[in-house]
Amino acid sequence: MSSADAPKVSAVITTHNRLPLLKRAIESVQTQTYESLELIVVDDASTDGTREYCEALPIRYIHIPKEESRGGNYARNLGVKAARGEYVAFLDDDDYWLPEKIAKQVRLMEKMDCELVHCGKRLEIVTGDDVSFRDALPNPEHWGDMSRKILMAITTTTSLMMVKRQALIDIGLYDESLKFWQEYDLTIRLAQHKPFYFVNEPLCVYRIDRKDKGRLTNKYFAWREAVRYIHEKHAALYGRLNPLERLQVWLLTVNDAQNRCLSAGLIWRHRYYKWVYKVLYFPFWVVRFIRRRVLHKIVSLFLASLNNKVVTSKHVRK
Repeated sequence: MSSADAPKVSAVITTHNRLPLLKRAIESVQTQTYESLELIVVDDASTDGTREYCEALPIRYIHIPKEESRGGNYARNLGVKAARGEYVAFLDDDDYWLPEKIAKQVRLMEKMDCELVHCGKRLEIVTGDDVSFRDALPNPEHWGDMSRKILMAITTTTSLMMVKRQALIDIGLYDESLKFWQEYDLTIRLAQHKPFYFVNEPLCVYRIDRKDKGRLTNKYFAWREAVRYIHEKHAALYGRLNPLERLQVWLLTVNDAQNRCLSAGLIWRHRYYKWVYKVLYFPFWVVRFIRRRVLHKIVSLFLASLNNKVVTSKHVRK
């Protein structure tokens, strides 16, 4: 295929034994309104009929044998290396995109001349037989230069991102030793090069099923080791933060820890982290309380002054 015929965007889905969910993920890529798009499915040793299903579709399919399986990041990196597009958009097999996701992200990417764009998400919350939905938009503070702020926040997740392929190669792709917080590590490195921007709409449906034991989000102890590894890996960047910013890093970690402990059924650890979070958050609560009181006082004085001027003006006219 010549460069003129190459697709602009490569969608990369990584999967392992989730054929029913994978089918809707694939369909969501195939029904995108953006046309210059190829789909690559990287199958990490599935045994549920995924291979037969994918090989019958007009897509690019990469199968990883069980003896060569090295985890999700290895699979994602294979997808990036095989991609022909200028941009790579990742999609986890249990999530799916809304039809205009790619079109809107490409427009933003080219308008802002950046290396990463993301978007809002629609949470698909599975509780037993019930499914509910809730929209979550990006934090407005995560627009632009994130080289410092990225250390204190997980700004996006895999299925929401579109990244320049060359930028991924330049930073060394996904860290294949990580199974948790891989987006956090990846975005830390990308943020040191160019600003981040986002489409302020929910363009991806992000599935949350706390009973899914195969979902890495529901695991805790291995996550804790991964976080320790990331903190050591980027120690030089963390070392540039002031004390309040370092406290925000701990808040990020503790907040995720309490959620993972709850998902894993570690009730006492969940309660411990919940208590620690409240203690760590207290200084921020005090600062915000003082700001609100000061702001309220300023507004009150301004309104009182304005009212006095109106009263004075009426007396002068009389």
